[in-house]
Amino acid sequence: MKIAAKILIGAAAAAGAGWTLVQNRQLMTSKYELEMKGLPAGFEGKRILLLSDLHKKRYGEGFSNLINSCAFLEPDLIFFTGDLFSRDEINLKPKLVLMQRLLKIAPVYYILGNHETDAPKRSEKLIADLRAEGVCVLRNESTEISFGEDSITLWGLELPRECYRSDSSLYRKLRPVTAELVEELLGRPDPDRKNFLLAHTPLPLKAYSEWGADAVFSGHVHGGVVRLPLIGGILSPERRFFPKYTRGLYSYNDTKLVLSAGLGKFRLNNPSQIILVTLKCADK
Repeated sequence: MKIAAKILIGAAAAAGAGWTLVQNRQLMTSKYELEMKGLPAGFEGKRILLLSDLHKKRYGEGFSNLINSCAFLEPDLIFFTGDLFSRDEINLKPKLVLMQRLLKIAPVYYILGNHETDAPKRSEKLIADLRAEGVCVLRNESTEISFGEDSITLWGLELPRECYRSDSSLYRKLRPVTAELVEELLGRPDPDRKNFLLAHTPLPLKAYSEWGADAVFSGHVHGGVVRLPLIGGILSPERRFFPKYTRGLYSYNDTKLVLSAGLGKFRLNNPSQIILVTLKCADK
C-alpha cells in the first residue's frame, strides 16, 4: 500500500474516532408539548423534565453540566425512569449527589430500571438514601401530584427481572408484559382520574394502554443505540433490531408515550437526551 493511501486511511480512522467521541459527549435538549383531553386545569402549562439511563456518564464534576442544563429549563417536576447506575457500578455516592442537586430544581420521582433490578443489594441501600433525601421512589405504587386543587395519579412500575432477561437464555424467552401483569403489580387505576405511568421500558406500550395509562414516561432503549437517517434507532437492549419505539413522542389509542433516548451508554448519531414536556389541555 502506498504511503499516501496509508496516511489517508489513518486520517479517516482518526476523524471517525474523534467524531464518535464527540457524539458520546453531546447532550441534546428536546422540548415537546403533550396535549391531553381532560387534563386538570391546574396542570395546564406545567413542565416535566424526563431523565433516564444515566449509567456511568458524569457530565462534569458533580454532574455540573447536566445540572446546569436541567436548571435552565425550570421544570415543575422531574421524572427519572430508571438505570440511574449500571449493574457493575460499586460506588453509588455520586448518584446520590446528582439526585440531591436535582431536588434543588424540582420534586424528583424515580423508578428502577433493569440494571437496578440486577443489583438488588446496592439498589436497596441507594433507595433508602434517596428517600431520606426526599426523592419519591415508586416501586409498584402510586402517589398523588397536585397543583392547586387539581391532582393526577402518578404510578411507578417495577417489572420483574425475567421481563428483561432470563437466566438460561439471556434475552430470549422473556416473560411477556401484559395488561394483566401490570394490574397484578400496580392494581387498577381510577378511570375518572388522569393516570401517568413511569415505566422503564416503553416496548409494552399496548399493555400500558390497556391497563389504563393516559401518559407513559420511559427510557431503556437508548434511542436505538445507533440511529440511521430515515430509519431511526436500530437496536434495543434486548438485542432486537429496529425496535418500534426509540425516542420522542408516540401514541397508542388514547395513551401518550414520552420516550427518552437516555443519558448514558455508547451511541452513534444519537446524542444523549434531556426531554422537557409541557402539558397542554386538548379540550381548549
